[in-house]
Order: sequence, then C-alpha cells, then structure tokens
Amino acid sequence: MSARGVAAVCLCTLGLGACASSPKPVAVVVVNDEAQVRGCRVLGTVSDTDLEDLQKKAAKLGGNRVLLTPQRKAKGGYFGVQDLMTADVYSCGGTG
Repeated sequence: MSARGVAAVCLCTLGLGACASSPKPVAVVVVNDEAQVRGCRVLGTVSDTDLEDLQKKAAKLGGNRVLLTPQRKAKGGYFGVQDLMTADVYSCGGTG
C-alpha cells in the first residue's frame, strides 16, 4: 500500500476526514398499505424477527421501502418461539 493509501486509512480510522468508501446508510420506510408501493419496482422478500434487521436486509437489496406482509410465522430457536416478520422489498422513486 502506498503512503497516500496508508494516510487515507489512518484519517478514516481516526474519524478526521470523510471517507468516500463508507456508504451513507439508506433509510428504509416500513409501510402496511399496498397503495404506498404502487408504481415501485419489486426487488425481493426479506424476513427477520427484528424490524431494524429487516430494514437492513432490505437496504442490502437496494430497497428504500418495505411492505409488511400480513402473515406472521413462528420461528423456533435457542431463545424460544419468536414472531418472524416478512416483507416485500421495493425501490421507489421518492422516500415519501
């Protein structure tokens, strides 16, 4: 790595400068009304037991809006039965 690259890594690590390589987090809007995703492009489906993690998964798909599906399924695990949320992920032109 060049000296310039090392300096950039050090500045990013110390928080002294803005790093172009660290993407800004994408806000994912959670909706329950199908009308709010009309005209948006469907990207896929995600599921999780935690709403914040569900939003992170949607952002990884490139979505900015999720439509929660009405059905909830129980998921068994080490900590017992948990509600599993499922949502369809959309890419919409605006954030509103």
